[in-house]
Parts: sequence; structure tokens; C-alpha cells
Amino acid sequence: MSRPPDMIVRWVDERLAEMLAAPPMWGSPEAVEMQVLQLLQVRALAVRPEQELQNPRRVFETYLAYLRERFPRRPQQPLFELVGQDDPLYSSLSAELRGFMDALVPTMLEESPFQHSAVAIKLVFERGKAPATSAFTSYYEEFRKTARAVARRPGTEKGRAEKPVEDATDFSLQDVRVQQPNGKPAEVALLLGYGNAPLEHPLSDPNDVVRQALSNLLAMGEWAGSGATLAELPMDDGEQRTRLAVQARRLLPSRGIESVSIGGRLVARSKPVVFRAAHEQRFLDVIGSSTTPQPFDMRDEVRAVDLDRGVLVLGKTSRLPCHVRPGTLSNVFAAGVPAHVVGQIYRPLGGRPFVLVETLEIIESPQDD
Repeated sequence: MSRPPDMIVRWVDERLAEMLAAPPMWGSPEAVEMQVLQLLQVRALAVRPEQELQNPRRVFETYLAYLRERFPRRPQQPLFELVGQDDPLYSSLSAELRGFMDALVPTMLEESPFQHSAVAIKLVFERGKAPATSAFTSYYEEFRKTARAVARRPGTEKGRAEKPVEDATDFSLQDVRVQQPNGKPAEVALLLGYGNAPLEHPLSDPNDVVRQALSNLLAMGEWAGSGATLAELPMDDGEQRTRLAVQARRLLPSRGIESVSIGGRLVARSKPVVFRAAHEQRFLDVIGSSTTPQPFDMRDEVRAVDLDRGVLVLGKTSRLPCHVRPGTLSNVFAAGVPAHVVGQIYRPLGGRPFVLVETLEIIESPQDD
């Protein structure tokens, strides 16, 4: 299955090829010239809608410039007049139109969502996997919560995020593009607009807060894919490194998704950062760089659940924060239930211990007879 712009481009190219193969069948020389120009305008609109909507005369003006270059000593006229009427098969007209198409079409580069959207997320699915709606809606929800978690100001990590941060990370959905080309992995692109945070607030512009937070998060993801050493991480605060690595781990693809690319104008990333499942060990290396993890296996009561940070708090007395994988917290419907948590516990020097959860099981109480 192809998305509509791809089908339009293919249809236009087929019509152009048919028209220039036998132009007299499509009308007078003037009609053929005008039809070719209109089809090229439709093609340009399908490929680069934003550019063409801003300048609807772009293709036509480019055509006029091409004719001035090809016929510099002739007064500006339509092509069918420039090549003359003594051409019953329109061979000269067809050749010049092909020349213009050969010059124009390579410049019709496909619009990059990472250049034009505030935030763009492209999910590439494993070959042969159909893009389930729940897979990309769940990923967006995890991305939104992760953005909210890293955008919190120091000292506000617990409880709900401040309202401006919530608003700034409540991105508007501009478009969803689904592409399932035959024989190739399916792709889904989520094109997001800015949130609706007010500008007059003690946080200054909340979009700036979110921009900086996401930029740091993507810098962590870029490092993970680069093969650089820990010493080359673009942040030197150990606590910040750990927090970003824990949150970046939430953005790793799963549920049949092979890779995730994230970029956009909000974070000045026209070239996106790619997250792959294989990057998990890189994030674990960052988290474990200041402390060696130990096996963790505990049954205790869930005292609290923080959906933004992807955390449940375990234990009545220890109140141990446990970071779980995306989607796992949906199994925890309320605090106060017993749970069996298995994973790795980290005890950073001068910091609070935390657990990276591998498995989480909610223990159901036996029903009364």
C-alpha cells in the first residue's frame, strides 16, 4: 500500500510519459504544453505541499526561466510558439518539454517532516510487520510522558508536573502518514505541532524548557548510536546523565518496531536521532558508570505510581523507586497492591537507590469464599 502523495506522483509520471510519447493524441500543441505544466504543478504539490502552497507560481516561474535560457534571442512566448507550428508530430515541442522535466524533477525533493514539523517521529516496523495502531499510539504516549519527565525542574520530580510543562508537552497532532510499500518495512510518521502552554509564566517560555529537555534527551540518544566513549557524553553532571539515560531507555523501540527517528524544528534537528533496541546496553553503561548494579528480587506493596516518569514506588518503609519498561505500568491499576519486582538495583554514591525493573508481577489477593 502506498500513501496518497506517492500514488499521485506515480500517476502523474505515467500520464506525462504517455502524453509525450504521442502528444497529438492529447490535443493542440498549446493544450499539450499547458497539460504538462499543470501535471508538474500537481506533482510538485504532492511532493512538497508546504513549499508549493507558499509559492503557487514556482513551477510556472521556473518554466519561464528555463525558456529564457533555452531561447535567449527570442521574445518571451509560450513554447508551442517558440518551436513553431511546422511540426505535425510535435517532436520539437516534446523534446523541449522533456528537457524541462529532466531539469525540474530532480529538484522536487520530498518534503522532510523533520524540517517542517515542530516534532516528527518516524517509526520503521520490522519487515513483514503491519503497523498496528496501538503500537504507534502507545509509542507517542510514552514519548510525551518522557518529554514531561525530563522537562521537570529540579526539586519537582515527585507528583504531577507543573501545568505549563504539561501543556507544552501536550503536542498537537498535525498529521499521521502511514506507508506500507510492497517488499519494504512499513513506516509511520507522526507529525506534531507545539503544545499550548501560555507564555506569561515564571517558567519563562515553557516551550524553551521543553526544547532544552528534549535536546538533552536526543543528545543522549545520538551518543548511544555513535560508538563514542562515556567521556564524550555531552553532559558532565553525573546525576543528569543517569536521569537522561533512564528516560532515554523508554524511547527504545518495541512491539514490532525496528527503529525510531525523532527530530523537528522544536529541537533544531532536521537530521533526526535514531533509537534502536540495541542501544539499551549503552544507556545501561551510563546508568552503571557510577555504581555497580546488584540483582534485585522483592515482594512488597506498591505505594505510588508515577506515569510520567515510568516509576512505581515499592515498599511501605523503603519507598524504593522502580523504573519499569513502557506499557508495564498499565498493569498497575492502583497503589496498595502487592507486587513481585525483579531487576537490578543501583545505589549511586550520594544519590537515592533505584531499580531498573526486568519483570513486574501484581500479586492478586485470594478471593474470600
